[in-house]
Amino acid sequence: MRKLLLMFGIVSTLIFITACSEEGKEATEAKSDKKSELVVYTNQISGDREEVAKSLIEEQNFNFEVVFVQAGGGEMKDRLIAEKNNPLADVVLGGSPLEHLALAENNILAPFTPTWAENVDPSLVGSENNYWPWAIDTVHYTYNKNLVGGNNQPPVPQDWPDLTKPEFKDQYYIFEPSGTTGSVLFASMLVRYQDKNGEHGVSEEGWKLVEDIYANAVNPAPQDWQEALKEDVTGGFIWGGGVISVARDKNIELDIMEPSVGTPFLPALVGKIHTGNEEKMENAEEFINWWGSADVQATWGEKTGQAPANKEALEKIGGEIQALLDRLETQELDWNYIYEHMDAWREKMALEYAQ
Repeated sequence: MRKLLLMFGIVSTLIFITACSEEGKEATEAKSDKKSELVVYTNQISGDREEVAKSLIEEQNFNFEVVFVQAGGGEMKDRLIAEKNNPLADVVLGGSPLEHLALAENNILAPFTPTWAENVDPSLVGSENNYWPWAIDTVHYTYNKNLVGGNNQPPVPQDWPDLTKPEFKDQYYIFEPSGTTGSVLFASMLVRYQDKNGEHGVSEEGWKLVEDIYANAVNPAPQDWQEALKEDVTGGFIWGGGVISVARDKNIELDIMEPSVGTPFLPALVGKIHTGNEEKMENAEEFINWWGSADVQATWGEKTGQAPANKEALEKIGGEIQALLDRLETQELDWNYIYEHMDAWREKMALEYAQ
């Protein structure tokens, strides 16, 4: 009997050890099978764009998991600078020269030449190849054509001062300058009133324009500005691709204001974060090479209305996107002047005018 019990104990122990070994093996295999993460800070996947991005990534089937963190352009910049000594992101996707000049100045971005480099305008590339253009954005004031210009309706606006008139009170929404679209549109107004003796390099007339535009805007701003454009407001801030996609998706007849000085054109940029992690930086390069490629950007442009910086992709799309770019005159912007003053401009607007 004792022999049987002893044998049973030995067998039980062996079974337990074997089971533990198998569990440990399975846990190790599961751990090794888990994909590493590539964290992408971006201002490009709000609304319907997120589904487009996810669909493209699923088709590509990277050997790493892409994790998007959505934020405005200014917020992305501030977060990346704050995290400089312990970076959490691997790629910054989107943002204008305003944000990327600051990131380059703070040595956040690592030099890198993507495979599609020859297909983009070299004048838009960072001086040390530390950021690259993947899309060309225009930013605008848009309006619902059925809600302006008629009887008992505000007139069709021609330039920013028109929006300060009484007939536009509560007729439009604005974007705050914490994001790229808002910051570039307000900057495009303020640079027209440069005054080295003025507050933050701007004359009193320029600041009065911005103050009055804030004062006339609907407050509080609509939670869903795209839906609001159907009938709640007559217009508001928008980017070029949004004019096309919102008009299509919401079945609204939209048009854009075209100031005599032109329309701001700006590149949407991408950069690789200097994390010091060799594997993550290689994955970042793989992602950027894929994202800016002609095929991916042609698909992205067709589905979002955003114009590719990749010339080969733009040729594939043509249509409404090309027609919009061809229609517009470019407003010449002094990016160095804007970059020098933008933080002070944002602070003044946030403290004195923000809704």
